[in-house]
Amino acid sequence: MAQKKGRITFTVKWLNALKPGAKEITYTEANGFTLRILPSGVKTWWYFYSLADKRRKMNLGKYPDVTLEEARRRHREALSLVCSGKDPQSIAEPQIEPEQLTVSRLAELWCNWSEKNHSAKWANTLSLALKKDILPDYGPRLASDIRRRDAVAILEAKAATAPGQATNLHKALRGMFQYAVERELIEFNPFAEIRPSRAIPAMRLRSRERILTDDEIKFLWTAIDTGGGSDSTRRALKLMLLTGQRSGEVCGMHSREIQVGVGKPRCHICRRCGWWTIPKERRQGNKGGEHRVFLSSQAMQLIDGWDGFVFPGDKEDRAITANSVNHHVRRTVPATNKTAYYGLPRWTPHDLRRTAATGFRRLGATRDDMDLILGHRAGGVTGVYDRHSGEAEKERWLREWSDYIESLILG
Repeated sequence: MAQKKGRITFTVKWLNALKPGAKEITYTEANGFTLRILPSGVKTWWYFYSLADKRRKMNLGKYPDVTLEEARRRHREALSLVCSGKDPQSIAEPQIEPEQLTVSRLAELWCNWSEKNHSAKWANTLSLALKKDILPDYGPRLASDIRRRDAVAILEAKAATAPGQATNLHKALRGMFQYAVERELIEFNPFAEIRPSRAIPAMRLRSRERILTDDEIKFLWTAIDTGGGSDSTRRALKLMLLTGQRSGEVCGMHSREIQVGVGKPRCHICRRCGWWTIPKERRQGNKGGEHRVFLSSQAMQLIDGWDGFVFPGDKEDRAITANSVNHHVRRTVPATNKTAYYGLPRWTPHDLRRTAATGFRRLGATRDDMDLILGHRAGGVTGVYDRHSGEAEKERWLREWSDYIESLILG
């Protein structure tokens, strides 16, 4: 049973010095504003109140992620609503007791949260992984009953047939159970400490090293035009090679993301270069906010003049998908004599990104220049303080790379 302490005025100094006990301890300041500390050391803000003769509680967040000042602000807002007869949780996530939380219910809560906080593509990937590989067998079980041995068994079973999908499943389940831990719906995340490379060798990531040689680039540029597939597919593949950007980001390009020229008076007449701003919500994993890519004259020839999706799919109001482009690369098209991978050793559209990155370096770009062009997010202190956009570097090396490809094709 929890130990309840008398009223106290919370201070930051007191909070930081507070130590957990052998049992759960709660401290109350005033008007139901409460701090609960678990034996594990987790400190959580709560608001206890009564409405319509029913005792209720509201989770205000975990300390120190939610500061004392912010917790007091949330408490004041909730208290004001209660005083006016409104339930502050009417628009908040429902409070669920651990003994009522099944894996199915947790998956529902997690997917709703994911839709609001992840990109649409990633949220859909997580949802599909859970529906296909978890809910049929584990949905009725209590989330608190899932142990580490269950977690390993789940991932081993998936890795036996689809190692790549097992990685996404691990990410989905680790995030889902961490979501529950942070809301004190469960106390243990069985997926948090699993290191797939050690515990499940089949899930060990193997980095690809494939890059296209100059001869392969020259051959492929023409083979793309004669190998069938939609106009969108052909142009998208070429733009991936010219810009080094991810296939999903290229395929989803929209005309509103394109700025013609570099801001000079004659730019809208010349239309021979420009900038492409990939919005944050379209970047893989929402990494690093929006990303600006210089468009060389060769790139503009592939995309200029389109209104709406630059690479439309079967319907012009929808973009072509990265999966459809990937499928075309590896399929055989008898009508055009296209063989898998256009007759080259196996490659994927992502290898075009690696080829471009290697090309920038061969031409003289630094690793920092390469990372700027690719949109890699710097970590640590560098990522916090370095806000250099690198537009001059992007323009220089994307021009030089495009000119180099053109020289290969014409040579």
